[in-house]
Amino acid sequence: MKYTASMVMLLLLVAGTALWAGCPGACPVAKPVAQCAAPCPAPCPAPCPAPCPACPCPSAVPAAIGAGPAGALAGLECPQFDPAYAQNMYEQNSVIIAVTDYGAKTATDKNLRAISREINGYLTSANAKLAGWFGCCAPMGTDCPRAQAIINEMSQNCECFDGVYATTLSTLLKQSNCAEELGSARAGAGPMNQQANFLTKKTADWTFRLDRWVAQHTGK
Repeated sequence: MKYTASMVMLLLLVAGTALWAGCPGACPVAKPVAQCAAPCPAPCPAPCPAPCPACPCPSAVPAAIGAGPAGALAGLECPQFDPAYAQNMYEQNSVIIAVTDYGAKTATDKNLRAISREINGYLTSANAKLAGWFGCCAPMGTDCPRAQAIINEMSQNCECFDGVYATTLSTLLKQSNCAEELGSARAGAGPMNQQANFLTKKTADWTFRLDRWVAQHTGK
């Protein structure tokens, strides 16, 4: 049987569509975004009170940390889930990017500075991909006010900054992990599902390392 050029093109189109149909009505994957949202500007730390509080350090994380994105995603299914997941995780990642940028410059412990840079790099890359996949239909915005409020609260613990920072960062990553588990189970967009599955493992590893650091250095 001979195939005309038009028939060949049609077969290729059908085969390409079958690779990933996605959720009905979901945004197309890898559609370029005209303009990505700008990341949070480097926040200015609040002035440290004098005298600084003496240790033992406060164990509570900043009140501004909030509940994280999982609650807003728990009741969603396809096709609403994918764009909502992309938007909520972009905001959550933007907070962690700003916090780790500050922590990488402020923490005195070299291991905390190193893991901060590691997390910052992975999540900056993750946000670029989220914007590329779903920026066409889900507004991608940074949550700078929340990030700044968290940093302002952490910066008050001058002598105890490392412990408060490690606990805060671990809590933020546990929030992300809960949402990423939902993304791994429900995201219809193949690349985003794969990213969620990958980051679920990364955030679990990061929180383990941070919690171990806290236990070794603060006894908590």
